[in-house]
Order: sequence, then structure tokens, then C-alpha cells
Amino acid sequence: MQVHDLVARCATAAQGADPMRSVRDVVEGLRGDIDAIERSLAYVSGVGGNARQVFYRSPNLTLLKVRFPNGRRTPPHDHGTWAMILLLSGREKNTLYRREAGGLRKAGEITLERGSILPMLADTAHVAECLGDEPAIGLHVYGGDILELPRRMWNPQTLEEHPLDWTVYETFAQMASKASAAPGD
Repeated sequence: MQVHDLVARCATAAQGADPMRSVRDVVEGLRGDIDAIERSLAYVSGVGGNARQVFYRSPNLTLLKVRFPNGRRTPPHDHGTWAMILLLSGREKNTLYRREAGGLRKAGEITLERGSILPMLADTAHVAECLGDEPAIGLHVYGGDILELPRRMWNPQTLEEHPLDWTVYETFAQMASKASAAPGD
């Protein structure tokens, strides 16, 4: 598989009447091609923040290769749009939250392994963390321009809501990574 094939499949699906569902169907069909996806995305490091992880970006679709190293945990955050994650390698725990008056409430958690898919609605907030010694590497597909959409993040200690600011986000990520568990665990 070539990167342009992956992009074309997702971009075509994102044009449909139900883009999230259509992209999920594409991602489900990619499960058998994980080795090929890994080879085609080998040139993307997957580290250094969203801007360095993006390999396709348009107003209605963004594709990233994301790499979470051992010990990395994000602060609670949303994406400002629907999201679809296909885990390519490693293990990744996602703690999912619902917004409620006064903050976030834990709604559940899911551990992804190679080939697992996690769809998230636009109003879903989550914490992602690498489990084990191997980095968790995933294909992330978003229903908009992830670098331009208004997004939210939460202080992992107080769960105070903030507009996404990458400088503060990294401070929150360091706090979250030092904690014994995701908020609400």
C-alpha cells in the first residue's frame, strides 16, 4: 500500500453522507494491511506534536501517524471532531470521558492492541497512554483539520477545562504522565 492509496480511500469515504461511518468502514478494511501501512508510513516519525505527525490535511479530513512512547500519558482532551484510531503496534489504553455540568465524568476505558479500532464522537474527551515497553503507534483519522479546529483540554489534576494550547498541553501531559493513573481511575 502506498500513502496516496490510504489517503485516497479515506478522502473518498469522508465525502459521503455519513463520513465517520464511511471512514470506519475503510479503516476496518485496512486491518489486514497493517504491515503495509507501517511500511508506507515509515517516513513519518510520529513524534513532535500534531504538526509533525500529519501526513494529510484538508478542511474535512486529517491523517496522522501518532507514536506514544512508554510512560507517556496525555491529559484529557478532545479533537473538535470525530476521530478514528487504528493501532498499528504496541498497546494503548484510552480512558473515555463524557462532559457534564461542572466537568468530566469517566465513561469507560478500552485497551487497544495491534489491529484494534477506536471510533470517537466529536464530543468525546479521552486520555491516551502507552502500556508496556513498546511504543503505541497508531493511524489517527479525524473528520476535519485537526490543526485548526477549536479543541479543549483539561488539567489532569483539577479537571479544569481550557482551550487547547500546545505549550500548556505539554505541561499537562508531563503532569499526567507522572500520575499513577488517568483522572477518574
